[in-house]
Amino acid sequence: MRLRTSTIQRRHLVPRCVACGQEVAAGRAMDACAGCGCDLAERPARSYAEMEGLVEAVAEAALQDPFVAWRRSLTLERWLLTVFTAVVLLAFTLHVVTRLIAD
Repeated sequence: MRLRTSTIQRRHLVPRCVACGQEVAAGRAMDACAGCGCDLAERPARSYAEMEGLVEAVAEAALQDPFVAWRRSLTLERWLLTVFTAVVLLAFTLHVVTRLIAD
């Protein structure tokens, strides 16, 4: 699952019945909504983020918590940015030091 936004809350990723809005447990297989009796096979529960197009839903996304997956990818992106910044600063520092030594 790939999120198309930088900020999202867990409640935006909870699947809900599209008829009444009641939360539907992602891990449990249900045939009908407990709140209104809507057939979930015909109209599957979707999260707010899915309905608004903020996430790209994939089949294996139901197996894991979308919020945890999003936090992992965000953490990885931040670490990559930190490492890239450190490498650029190190290269700049080495350039300055070699120029000072050469002069």
